[in-house]
Amino acid sequence: MNRSPIITVMGHVDHGKTSLLDALRGTRVTDSESGGITQHTAASQIDYKGNKITFIDTPGHEAFSEMRARGGKIADIAILVVAANDGVMPQTKEAISHIKSVGIPMIVAINKIDLPDVSSEKVKKQLHGEGVMLEEYGGDVICVEVSATKGTNLDKLLESIVALWETIQPSIKYLDGLSGFVLESKHSNKKGYLVDVVLRSGVLNVSDTVVIGGRVVFKVRAITDGTGKNVKSISSGEPGQLLGLKESVDPGEKIELYNGQELTPEGTGEGEIENASGINIILRADTEGTLEAIASALSKISYEDKKINILLKGVGDVKESDILLASPSKAIVIAFKAKIPSNVKDRAEQQKVLTRQYSVIYELIQELEGALEGVYELEEEKVKGRAEILKVFPLPSGDVVAGCYVTHGRLKHNDGVKILEEDKELFRTKIKTLKKANNKVDLIGKDTECGVLLVSGSENLKEGYTIEVL
Repeated sequence: MNRSPIITVMGHVDHGKTSLLDALRGTRVTDSESGGITQHTAASQIDYKGNKITFIDTPGHEAFSEMRARGGKIADIAILVVAANDGVMPQTKEAISHIKSVGIPMIVAINKIDLPDVSSEKVKKQLHGEGVMLEEYGGDVICVEVSATKGTNLDKLLESIVALWETIQPSIKYLDGLSGFVLESKHSNKKGYLVDVVLRSGVLNVSDTVVIGGRVVFKVRAITDGTGKNVKSISSGEPGQLLGLKESVDPGEKIELYNGQELTPEGTGEGEIENASGINIILRADTEGTLEAIASALSKISYEDKKINILLKGVGDVKESDILLASPSKAIVIAFKAKIPSNVKDRAEQQKVLTRQYSVIYELIQELEGALEGVYELEEEKVKGRAEILKVFPLPSGDVVAGCYVTHGRLKHNDGVKILEEDKELFRTKIKTLKKANNKVDLIGKDTECGVLLVSGSENLKEGYTIEVL
């Protein structure tokens, strides 16, 4: 599929996100070489030297988080805007966390280089300290120094977008058929409900019947572009405004063709984040010193192979965007000597996100240690059977018998199993024969030594490998 890249612009307040977007939209509008521009309420698309690029006009963390919480990846690339005179600020750090959590590549735009006495090198070092590895420091993140007001290096930024898109597009997995997301919806006294969308795959035509969020079905009566011009269809990578809804819908909800499928209250999301091994948290504290002290203490907590994963940390009260980031990753939002405003608590209840407040560090650590142990025990209960290979015994026939100790559940004749080296799956096979004290048996229980002969792959077994029942 050859479509336009979808770009979101993020960064700290007053670092020039809107100015940069406006400048990019206006780049070479009258230049016949580069073509024109299609303005749109919630997104815009430019044509740069024959390459169409779609920009989402929702750079705010709240909107970005809500889209992610509901639907996964909407944008393909994020532009992180950092002002050369300010450097990395609190919302810059938040933006970095959000971009990393979604798993899309970023391009850094160091803005306001036209101002006197600014140091791009200082900004780059600060970004390095936040884990943003720029190309010039041996990483893979492109960095472009720009001035939105002067138009400096905007061509270079656009060329970087095109080059990065050419690199990552072949690895993107597209869904079959129509797949897109809601950017915003609103009500017009003349037209009724309108919804702005962007498509990631497929084609949307006038008269198509679509479903939004797995719950709202309607027939598309009209599609317009940002200039108010009616169009018959929009395709992957393009924004559009749809007419035909009977109610409003939320940003980030998925849009797809309706083929009579069963409707659900919330629908399903594409590419939602899987839980990391352990407990995910979002941490807010009253001061930077306290924040770092807690983060350091939590990094030392582990139970078996489980640990505390900090998705985002910051100073100040808990925000709605924290709740929306927590939702898809099932994270706990923790406030240490920080407030959780009533509107944020309401959003947490809606999203079924657990929030906790503490004022004593050891109480926080004690509860998380207990919770981590509980997570481990619950996951172990789900294991049907697991055995550690203590020794391997080659047979004259060429087969290899694994001398094992069953640590969890049970092993059964004909069980499908996977062979693991630590947490890495090596291959899958079946149990051909089980032996206990040289006698063939059909089942071996927990805390028992046994001999295991596999249907295939036994010649690859080593001491220390794990056999786990599927």
